[in-house]
Amino acid sequence: MARELITGVHMKLAAIVAALLTSSLALAGAPQKSLAFASTPQKLSLPLGHSTTLNMPGEVSKVSVSDPSKVEIKKQGRKVTLVALEKGTTEATIKTKDGVTKLNIYVAADKYAMPY
Repeated sequence: MARELITGVHMKLAAIVAALLTSSLALAGAPQKSLAFASTPQKLSLPLGHSTTLNMPGEVSKVSVSDPSKVEIKKQGRKVTLVALEKGTTEATIKTKDGVTKLNIYVAADKYAMPY
């Protein structure tokens, strides 16, 4: 039962959040005002009908998704919630005061069809 609670999606999400936190901590003393967390988009897979929540290191100012029919995206404070609506791929952009994070999102038919 416990194995079902931690899926591949959760592991990928944890890796993305860890990378974001590491980059923000490492660059905290840099003189730049704006930092790009990921120069290349991070990859995220979601099974159809599932959602995940990202905790960003700072207040989220804007979120957008290139194809809203695939993924619904909501922001609340430092949290961003992604809901998989339709099978396919799209890109999400999350803006904070520290920079921009881009995600390539793949919505799979089920958890067994996820490539990453």
